[in-house]
Amino acid sequence: MNVSTAPAIDKTASLTEAFHQFNTLSEQLATAYAQLEIQVAELTRELAQARSAREAGQQKMQKLADRLSALLEAMPAAVVLVDGRDRIDRFNPAAEALFQGLRWGRRWAEVCDENLASRLGAGDWLLNSEVRLSVSRRPLGDGGQILVMIDTTEQRALEARLQRQSRLADMGEMAAQLAHQIRTPLATALLYGGQLGRADLSDAQRAQFAAQLVEGLKHTEKLVSDMLAFSRGGHFQPNPVSLRDLLARALDTLRPRIQAQAVALRLEIDPERPDHTLGNADALSGVFCNILDNALNHTDAGARIGVSLDLSGEQAVLRIEDDGPGIPPDIRKQIFNPFFTTRERGTGLGLAVAQSVLLAHGGSIQSGESSLGGACFEIRLPLQNEQGEVQ
Repeated sequence: MNVSTAPAIDKTASLTEAFHQFNTLSEQLATAYAQLEIQVAELTRELAQARSAREAGQQKMQKLADRLSALLEAMPAAVVLVDGRDRIDRFNPAAEALFQGLRWGRRWAEVCDENLASRLGAGDWLLNSEVRLSVSRRPLGDGGQILVMIDTTEQRALEARLQRQSRLADMGEMAAQLAHQIRTPLATALLYGGQLGRADLSDAQRAQFAAQLVEGLKHTEKLVSDMLAFSRGGHFQPNPVSLRDLLARALDTLRPRIQAQAVALRLEIDPERPDHTLGNADALSGVFCNILDNALNHTDAGARIGVSLDLSGEQAVLRIEDDGPGIPPDIRKQIFNPFFTTRERGTGLGLAVAQSVLLAHGGSIQSGESSLGGACFEIRLPLQNEQGEVQ
């Protein structure tokens, strides 16, 4: 009996230990499951928050997209989006009204070729429908671009009307000043013309009076010619012209005077860079002649005159300077006014004509001090880019 009892006791102890381990594992599993439930609940909450935030973000983005779409549709300016392949991706009704054949997926260059009459300048287009557009471009991150085009037809018409009215006012003032300027040489011509009819004049006196008469008439003709040039300064058909060629033409015209006055001419002209602008060759050549002639008139024999043409930027910069007496600071603001002159026989229109022509070409002129000690005139004109537009 005692021998059979010991194995039974061992078996009972083993079972008790197994049940104890089972209970311990069950408690651990219950704890792990409870923690897992907590984690699942937390992840579910986080997912719900993320989903809610994403939906809110999508709703916000959709709302913003709807607003932008409504804004694009309502904009009076024409807007065209072009992708990196030059394909039209989107446009608004204003653009559709301006450009015939504007459709999604078409090449923008083709639509432009069909509708564009000419490019009048940088961002200044004229359509076949005679609509004038101000065009601005902005690159996009995907290699495309967005174009915003504003119809400036009425604005340009108003500007032209204002310019005409201003020009008429200037012409009225010029007419009054011209009448005053012409009176003196005309009276002199009449005086000498009347004297030519006298029978008691010697041949020498008659030749002297005739010369004085011709001189007075030439001065009058110069006044009238300069006035006409000033009045026509803004009226020309723009064509591509070479600034180097125009400057060479002006120098050739004045070559006899330059040689007669033994002028030391220094030229610094870039022979390689593109030098074309849009304008009228005769008008611009006349401007260069006027400025060079002005330098010759204010210098003595053996003078030094420097001419440089810088083409390194978006604008051409022409500088004409001399070693003459220069321009006093107190009259620099007046020298471009019509009929203002410091010369006894000057017409006072040369620089006014030059400024009028340059402004019409989108350029400018200003005076200053020369490195040679005299006067310096700096002329700026826009250069053409590869597309044939001025900068």
